[in-house]
Amino acid sequence: MDYTYIIILAVVLVISPFVLKLATNQGKKAKQSLRSVFILIIFAQILLGFLNWETFKGMGRNGFELSLTYPDSFLGLFFIISIIQIFLLLINKSFTTLVVVLNFLNTFLIFVGMIRLSNILGYQVASLVSIGTVFLVLIGNVVGLVLINKDKNLLKKYSKY
Repeated sequence: MDYTYIIILAVVLVISPFVLKLATNQGKKAKQSLRSVFILIIFAQILLGFLNWETFKGMGRNGFELSLTYPDSFLGLFFIISIIQIFLLLINKSFTTLVVVLNFLNTFLIFVGMIRLSNILGYQVASLVSIGTVFLVLIGNVVGLVLINKDKNLLKKYSKY
């Protein structure tokens, strides 16, 4: 029996209260730490673009090669938006909400890009690196929402449940 889904569910249930508690923290130091984590997550997405995205075994093309070879896959747009996100986060704090919105757009683009690429090539394009990139984008969505949260009473709203 495969316990992968049970383990993922358990980890989510254990981590969720800590994430909600962190989201309620409105301190400058906490927000700066979240901002740094968000930048690192986006930077990691870009770095993973240099590794094999095509196969689980053996050599395959990296994310950037695939995005340049198959522009109809939208993977190139994913990497461009990731780079723009880093610049916006480094330039000014007032762009944080825009960067979070761009991260949600990137979530859509990575899924569409991987599906379109698989359809173009005629086989499922996936590797641990590409799957890791997808998870980083999803984690980035959570970190981004926690970063832009302004409600210090967030936990009180859900204490009934």
